[in-house]
Amino acid sequence: MGRTSGLVAASLSIGTVVLTGCVSNTEKPETFPATVTVVGNAEQADPQTGQCIVAAVPVAPNDTVWIHGESAAASARSVLEVGTVDRNADGTGVCTYVAHFEAVPANQRGYTITVNRFESPAFHAGEIEDGATFYLHEFPPGTDPSGIGDGDRVGTP
Repeated sequence: MGRTSGLVAASLSIGTVVLTGCVSNTEKPETFPATVTVVGNAEQADPQTGQCIVAAVPVAPNDTVWIHGESAAASARSVLEVGTVDRNADGTGVCTYVAHFEAVPANQRGYTITVNRFESPAFHAGEIEDGATFYLHEFPPGTDPSGIGDGDRVGTP
């Protein structure tokens, strides 16, 4: 009977090693938190509702914002929150929104941001982690006194 006990103990030991190997393969992927700023030069700006029309596309609080990595499964979702809506006398203005992401998939070479029909050029991970700014509509060079639209990333609808 002593031999049988030894075989059972060896079998249990092997089963434990296999189980440990399976557990290490199911680790959660690495992620990082991020805050993205979205800026639009609006044809119409409404400070009351936070809605702006940018390049004929409505943009408003609670609109969905996506960060997509290069792999199909690497994406994160958030919603827009109003930062500021600065309206000019003619109804145009500059609208600034923020979106907070709790878990952006790490280890991607590049990321794009989408808001409604706008898609950004590629950002690298450091830009996303440091707080990327995505411009929905290009400001004509030299006409934006704040300088926020000059030479920065611009999305097209």
